Parts: sequence; structure tokens; C-alpha cells
Amino acid sequence: MGSRGRCSPDLAAALEKHSGNGGLWAINTGRTLDHAIDGLEIFDAPVDPDFLLTTEREIYRRDASGGWLPHGEWNSVSRHRHAELFKGAREMFAVVEQLAQEADYITILYEDQLPAGLVTNSEDEMEIVAGQVQDAAKRWPDFSFQRNSIYLRFCHRDYHKGSALGELCRLEAIEIQDVLAAGDHFNDLAMLDGRYAKNTACPANAIEPVKELVRRTQGYVADKCWADGVAEALAFYGTGRMKRDTSLEFRGEIRAYAPGLSR
Repeated sequence: MGSRGRCSPDLAAALEKHSGNGGLWAINTGRTLDHAIDGLEIFDAPVDPDFLLTTEREIYRRDASGGWLPHGEWNSVSRHRHAELFKGAREMFAVVEQLAQEADYITILYEDQLPAGLVTNSEDEMEIVAGQVQDAAKRWPDFSFQRNSIYLRFCHRDYHKGSALGELCRLEAIEIQDVLAAGDHFNDLAMLDGRYAKNTACPANAIEPVKELVRRTQGYVADKCWADGVAEALAFYGTGRMKRDTSLEFRGEIRAYAPGLSR
């Protein structure tokens, strides 16, 4: 989000102002909880996030001691539904393994002896692989994936950044018109389509499909990149377009600190 993964001065100032006005903010990322926590240490924001949404589907809240606890029953239900899905999709995983055997640029990432995702050497290669996986998954309607750059994570179709954001807002009794969601890549699309946040934004470095979706939802495409683009969006929505000042601000990613399935 900033230079060498650190919070930029513009975003630091924007977060301090947002928090000072009573606003909440969260990180909504594809990283695991441990990797997200490591990233926060490097990010070094002046205001700690109130929530962490990890692996594109789990929700954590900060406790009184500064640690992170599951928020509600969402995480346990999600894990159960994913276990059931993956147990019945072994034929799908066999297809994935066959794809990896046929293309030396595919590396499968495993969890509990089942494929959890894959990584390619380039985004052009990922474009090909994502299409192949999507075609193969048509036999399993609940089987889906989240994609970011050269990383792809397998998942249940009901679990993504958008549905996790929606559940967090339900738990916190926050209306969608009071939510700003910002992101830059494919795995952010589900939280930028207007169902979970009426206020959407992306930085200038966002991929074109994200920019197109943000424009369709009458959101804000920033002129600046990365963290500075998010700060720009916060300033834009702070001019009175949102229903109230107390809002929940979502950033798609913390950038490039630790290895993981999805950046």
C-alpha cells in the first residue's frame, strides 16, 4: 500500500481523521490471519484496524488485549461448508492436478493433502489457467475460486470478500450506505458490485475490470495509486456523499509482505 509495504503519509493522515470522526476500518485480504498480522507490523498504520477479514472469507475482531478473535460463527460455518465441498470435489481436484502435469508453469498449493489453490509464473499464464479451472468447475456448481495476480484460491461460491463484508456489517448493524469498499484486483470484485457497500472506490493502479465495476456502481476511481488512492477516496467520500461520517472503510489488500495463496 505504500513504499516497501508501509502506510503512506497520505493514508496515515486519512485514517487518523477517519478514526477521529468515529469511523471504523478493516483490512479485507486474501492473506491468512498470521500473514495479515505480520503485514500489519510492517504497514505500521497510526490507527489499528478494527477488523481483519482474511483468506477472502474469514472475519476477526480485535479484542481488548489487541489480539484477534473470530467474529460470530461465520468462520466455523465457512470451514465446515468448505470441507464438505472439497470432500465431494475430488474429481475436480484430479482435473487441477492433471492441468499442473501438463503445464510446468502451474504450482499447486496444498492444505490437508487437498489442493487449496495454485500459482503461475505470470498473469498471462493465470488468465489461461483460470479459464480452464472455470470450465472444469461447471460440474460442481458450488465450486469457485478467488484470483489475484498470479495466485488462485479454491473456495465455495458463497464465500468471498463481498459476503464476508456483508456478514461483518450484519454483525455490527452497519447499513451498506455507510460502507466504503476499496480494492484493485479480481478478488475485490465481489465487494465492489453495490450489494455490500454503496460507496465504492479503487486506486489508479487497479485492473481495468475493477475500474469498470467501480464506475458502474457510480464509485470513485482515484488519480493516485495504492494507499494514496485509498486516501484520495476517503477524502472524496468525506465531502458529504455518504450518509454519515461514522463508516466502515475497507481496503482490498496489504501489499507484498509475506508469501501466501493470495496477495
